Amino acid sequence: MLKKFLAIGFVLAFTMSAGAAVYKAGTYEATVNGHNAPITIAVTVSNSDIQKVDVTNDFETIGIGKVAIESMTKKIVDEQSLAVDSVSGATVTSYAILMGAEKALKDAGFDVAELKVKKEKAAPGEKVCDTDVAVVGGGGAGLAAAISAAQNGVKVIVLERLDILGGSTNISEGALNAVDPERQGKQGIEDSVEKFITQTYEGGHRVGDMALIKYMCENALASIKWLESIGVKFKDEVGTATGALWQRSHYTTTPSGNSYIRVFEKYLAEHDNITVLTSTNVDELIFDGGKVKGLRATSKNGDKITVNAKSVILATGGFGSNKALLKKYNTGVWSHVDLTTLGCTNMARSATGSGIEIATKIGAAVTGMSDIQVHPCGTPGTGLMENIRTSGRNRLFVNLEGKRFVNEGAARDVLAQAVFDQEGQTYWIVVNSVRYPSRDWVDANGATIANMVAQGSVIEADTLEELAKKTGMSADNLKAAVDGYNAVVRGEKKDEFGFLANNKADVELTAGSWYACKKVPTVHHTMGGLKIDVDTEVLDDNGNVIHGLYAAGEVTGGIHGSNRLGGNAIADIMTYGKKAGEQAAINAKK
Repeated sequence: MLKKFLAIGFVLAFTMSAGAAVYKAGTYEATVNGHNAPITIAVTVSNSDIQKVDVTNDFETIGIGKVAIESMTKKIVDEQSLAVDSVSGATVTSYAILMGAEKALKDAGFDVAELKVKKEKAAPGEKVCDTDVAVVGGGGAGLAAAISAAQNGVKVIVLERLDILGGSTNISEGALNAVDPERQGKQGIEDSVEKFITQTYEGGHRVGDMALIKYMCENALASIKWLESIGVKFKDEVGTATGALWQRSHYTTTPSGNSYIRVFEKYLAEHDNITVLTSTNVDELIFDGGKVKGLRATSKNGDKITVNAKSVILATGGFGSNKALLKKYNTGVWSHVDLTTLGCTNMARSATGSGIEIATKIGAAVTGMSDIQVHPCGTPGTGLMENIRTSGRNRLFVNLEGKRFVNEGAARDVLAQAVFDQEGQTYWIVVNSVRYPSRDWVDANGATIANMVAQGSVIEADTLEELAKKTGMSADNLKAAVDGYNAVVRGEKKDEFGFLANNKADVELTAGSWYACKKVPTVHHTMGGLKIDVDTEVLDDNGNVIHGLYAAGEVTGGIHGSNRLGGNAIADIMTYGKKAGEQAAINAKK
């Protein structure tokens, strides 16, 4: 955790009474399923207490699962208990650690029922903080805003409801769209800001706010340069995120969206004018005399916190996990689908629309709330984007019969609708050694095929015939799908679904091993939200500025229209997060 995190609440240490029990000293291990792969928990005990809890091997997600490992193992030892709170935002890994520790401690002779009894906590208190800028939400947009404000010479407090920072950016692919003559030029890619603007507007079905679109597209490259200036490293070549429509997606040199968060966390730790409160939920804005003057919040422990601030920035994300809001606002492109039955790619507790709700209570306007994006890369049962991803090239979408059914490079709404039209509203993504050169090769998300297979989420085969048999697909259909795709890549035929091969990025798929992973549509992004102007000021229903209130990221609406292009979310949160920080700092100095 960051050295400047304020601990809101009190930890009651519990130590077993001397002589109460005698255990078998030693180290005991248990292997359980983690979030990404099986993990091994090693617990070292003396004759009387728990001395150490280690995770001896893991492939948990950087910034999420790995944070839970560090936190949970420490809490078990410090509190000598299994009745410790899980890390919100990393509950799967948290529960896996508790399960593994329980098995190991049971082998050591501990009374695990006693260890699982909750200890009494201290009564909640009250706290008052004064700052220049308060940022609600510690995800990508919020942290970008906080750093930008701090760089403009003001004091900042960030409030995050989860136990960890990063929000949905943490679990994103991290693609950032920008017109980049230097990188694109080396790859022979023709592009322009005007084309970027047009594709964003057209891809959003011509309902996006052109002023907001233009600012994002014109300043996305500047956002990349700003990110580089604080330590983010990007690959030299650009790619194409799922549904990006053009080869302008920038990826970091280390896996996924957490790359941004790690750099942001390092910046926060090194600068004294930013304070972070995790495990803290903002309940309401302080609105007085037509101005926002701060906020009231509650910590995980129940402490009441008042933050007096000259500017407040809302960066709380969307509402993709809020079933009530999805039901209320799903009157647009997906009105024929019950979105409440789908999963969500975003972190459940950080995609509830809380920022929208507290802002509308003081008169903030919303726009485009029916504009909800469904992504084709959901994991059955959860909706999270896990295992083999749909982004990139050299992969096929085939239905349960083994037939291709869509242009894999189409926009996300087209891809998702094509999946809804298939039997079971599901499909297989099929890749081979082109995407995964070996079982232990680590992909852009920090995962390996070996782990995915071990978890049972990916099916592996040496040949297409074997893959068809294991998945229940028709071998003839599957081979025909691969052969047809390869013919398009060779330039021998035109694809019936409109897929256009890129001779520098697409290659023939011929050699095993082969891998298949089932996917379903999932709620991914809610394009609607608070109405803002180009200066990120939140507007009321009459179009007037609500003084002192700013917003950035998925909590806002109007930028992406009714369909967001892949790679535009990170461009949005970084460009407008940076802008919100600048504007909030200017206001705080008045």
